[in-house]
Amino acid sequence: MKVCKSFLISLLLMLLVLGGCSTGASNTERVIASEKTLPSEFYEGAFERETAPLFQFMARRAVDQSQFEQTWDMYGFKGEKPDVDFDGKDVLFIGVHESGTCALEVGDIEWFNDIVMQVPLIEPDQPCTADATPRTFVIEVNKEKSSGLENLVIVQSGISTTVPFEN
Repeated sequence: MKVCKSFLISLLLMLLVLGGCSTGASNTERVIASEKTLPSEFYEGAFERETAPLFQFMARRAVDQSQFEQTWDMYGFKGEKPDVDFDGKDVLFIGVHESGTCALEVGDIEWFNDIVMQVPLIEPDQPCTADATPRTFVIEVNKEKSSGLENLVIVQSGISTTVPFEN
């Protein structure tokens, strides 16, 4: 019995150490704004996943105050612009559709190899209508990590989609 207990303790310690080495959630990303809005040219410029269900996404990155203000206006935000320290942060705008009765939330963002950022969109655990209403999330990201970002993967309804973004 002592051998099993020692083995289990060793296994737990090893899992804790390995977990600390993960390139998963970095806790440097946070949603700083979210509104039911999309750019007026969303349907002309949105990336559309080709498999069912069809989801459309539009992602933009702002690396300075000027880009942030232009993109904020382009996406049609009405609320007050949050303050961003562009010396250490960049901002990603992610436009999507959600059910009119079930607002999406951003789950735990993960990084893979410091070049892929995965953004899970979480739906409430309740029946939702099948309509499509606008939603844009504004996510603050560490500038150093953002500069190496090559792929933005959005996970919606359990399906991962690599979405192109513009700087």
